[in-house]
Amino acid sequence: MKAQPHSPLIESYHLLSYDTIDSTNEEARRLAEGGGSHGAVIWAKRQTAGRGRMGREWISAEGNLYVSVLLRPEMPLALCSQLSFVAAVAAAETVEGIVPQPKDIACKWPNDILFKGKKLAGILLESFEVPDAETGPKRWLCVGVGINIDSAPEHVMYPATCLREAGVELISAKIVLSRFIHHFVHLYDTWCESGFKPVQKAWLKRAYHLGEPIDVVIGDEEISGVFDTVDAEGQLLVKQKDGKSVAVNAGDVFFKVNDAACG
Repeated sequence: MKAQPHSPLIESYHLLSYDTIDSTNEEARRLAEGGGSHGAVIWAKRQTAGRGRMGREWISAEGNLYVSVLLRPEMPLALCSQLSFVAAVAAAETVEGIVPQPKDIACKWPNDILFKGKKLAGILLESFEVPDAETGPKRWLCVGVGINIDSAPEHVMYPATCLREAGVELISAKIVLSRFIHHFVHLYDTWCESGFKPVQKAWLKRAYHLGEPIDVVIGDEEISGVFDTVDAEGQLLVKQKDGKSVAVNAGDVFFKVNDAACG
């Protein structure tokens, strides 16, 4: 892996691997609470309590990739949600270099990577504080990523697929991990130096059903319109019939193409 020496992530990157763990995100939290370090990468072959967005179960069979990156970016917390897009583009670039039909890879707001409309990978970004008697609370971020390699869960909210079903054979989670970290480090470095704009541009290039009708469900509320864009804060902009756009920062997305909610 080629490293640019000015990258705050590359300087402290190190890998911690486990055969089985409850959750790589939870291990990242424990690592931070124990005085962990920025740039730690936690990889598990299997999770017993993996989770996705909104606390939903992330089925974690052996053979797929489960990884979390522990970070302390020197950025305002309001901007750190953009790291979900950094990870999404890194995951998209990773699988684009593996599948036989890279044009069929898309990013679905807010946190999924699709292949031919089916969920191939997901992102879970979490933040938390760790008390420090000398400096006060320290803010940490954990970027969790799951990529389906050998298998995909059945009977789930959103139809899923895996690299094997996409025509990829004989590739290990270790190789996919190496490629993902390569792309993530580069994009993280870009984000630190140049802000969200280049990441936003890369994400929108792959945006699933950009410019098409969309419904967003937020609790008991539903917003309908057209998927206009993702703004400079990473919010989904839904253009309504009156031409005005509504900004959404969380919700389940539906498209009018026999689609299902994003998990």
